[in-house]
Amino acid sequence: PISIDYQLFNGFYDNARVISLRQSLLDKTENQQIIFSVDRLDYTKGVNNRLKAYEYFLRHHPEYHKKVIFILVVVPSRDNISRYKERKKMIDQTISQINSRIGTIHWQPVIYQYNSLPFEEMMSLYTSCHLALITPLRDGMNLVAKEFVASRKDKRGVLVLTEMAGAGRG
Repeated sequence: PISIDYQLFNGFYDNARVISLRQSLLDKTENQQIIFSVDRLDYTKGVNNRLKAYEYFLRHHPEYHKKVIFILVVVPSRDNISRYKERKKMIDQTISQINSRIGTIHWQPVIYQYNSLPFEEMMSLYTSCHLALITPLRDGMNLVAKEFVASRKDKRGVLVLTEMAGAGRG
């Protein structure tokens, strides 16, 4: 019943600020594949599950160490409620454990931002990542998949989407 402004997302691929931010990120992550995920702080999103799956992958495939990074943006939501504070703390701890157990002084497996991002920054992440990971446990409506696809004017990047994302008909 609701969608996104396709032209807006598609058109911003060529925005000068987005191009600059995208190039900066790609320069900093040269020779690394970027996995990107963005979600609200909500128990239905399964953010901690995503992190644990990424850690499992890195533990069982050490040949990918220093070759892949996971950029995770969690948008604050209801963070005045104690359960959400606990969820944030759990996510923070999981990220810290992954980075300290698997990372090195020169490679941080998870780059984490707990904040809303300006539109141009979000677009630079959508348009520079190699893989967008949208895997909620249960979601009534999720527009992130549509935003990612619309932003990829270059028709590159892979979208991993669960059937639970609420992004289209099953």
